[in-house]
Amino acid sequence: MSLSEDLEKARDYADIFALVKRAVKRTLGEHRVGLMLYLGNLPRNVGAFHPLGTNEIILNRRLIEGERCERRRKAYIFTVLLHEYLHALGYVDERRVRALAYRVCVENFGREHPVVDVSITGPWTDLSEEEFDELSEGLELELVKDFERFDGRYIV
Repeated sequence: MSLSEDLEKARDYADIFALVKRAVKRTLGEHRVGLMLYLGNLPRNVGAFHPLGTNEIILNRRLIEGERCERRRKAYIFTVLLHEYLHALGYVDERRVRALAYRVCVENFGREHPVVDVSITGPWTDLSEEEFDELSEGLELELVKDFERFDGRYIV
């Protein structure tokens, strides 16, 4: 089954993250385990972030939950998690991470898939100016349980 079909069938963050890891392994040959996902109320202009040196990814809950189209929402989640996963693999330079994310998306989904568009534009293209400028009322982090599923050793 293709990654595109698997993304359509994905039920939750863990399913989508497993696809992120599969795509990165296929394209870059790299892999990491032991990450945790938190959902938080970040400013609209922040999709997510990975505090360097941690095993955490903080995803903007409001940005993701604001998307009504399920296919586009999954594309947002995939590309934002991909971007932060690349940071977690040790890629720090934003330009390089964006280029790698684009490469991973094109090689695994083809140029016409929504994840490729989102890897270029980010999830902000459909926001109104008011939504984009709106700041969060509070971070309110929520741990996503069972985010990463893996068999085997912690250190690879």
